[in-house]
Amino acid sequence: MEPRLTNDEKKRRKRSTILNAAIKLYSENGFAETKVAEIAKEAGVSFGTVFTYFDSKEALYETAILEPLEEIKPYFFEIEEHFKGEPLEVVKKMVDCHVHIFSTRSEYLRLIQQVIARPDRFPKPFNELNDFVNTFIDCIYPVIEAGQRLGYFYEESPSLIAESYLSILNGMRLTFIDEYTNSLWKDISRQALRLFGPISNK
Repeated sequence: MEPRLTNDEKKRRKRSTILNAAIKLYSENGFAETKVAEIAKEAGVSFGTVFTYFDSKEALYETAILEPLEEIKPYFFEIEEHFKGEPLEVVKKMVDCHVHIFSTRSEYLRLIQQVIARPDRFPKPFNELNDFVNTFIDCIYPVIEAGQRLGYFYEESPSLIAESYLSILNGMRLTFIDEYTNSLWKDISRQALRLFGPISNK
């Protein structure tokens, strides 16, 4: 017998259900084409219930971008805390983790691409994504530099390497539509790793 949920737990679940429905529909149809009534139907709640948890359609869209971003930030910002070892080992583990995260979040990737394509339309989430990119570059920079000193990585600008790496992650779902269980994602991990230029005999 399952334990009875508290009111707060029920509210958190309902909010999460609405948010997941929004992510799904916004990613499929875009902001303008998605109606709040459709999100409510997808979530199995009334139209008014959506506005119990989110102030507006715009606020729901922003939350659909920003909350998942908060969830994945530690895996991009706390690199050396999450991925232990020499620089090459750290980057290998990091790449595998990031590819897994994004290969299982195709809907979220499509949302990110919408925002990047229209910074004027979605300035707040765009600025948050831009800050995310810049902070990641700052965090990975010393790892790349250390790997370059050891001869693991290309003698290229660490910022350029990091930006190229993020580009391949962001482009995965534009290019590939396979399910995340497909062995293709291992190939993508390997290609992403090659952006750093690891020397095979190291």
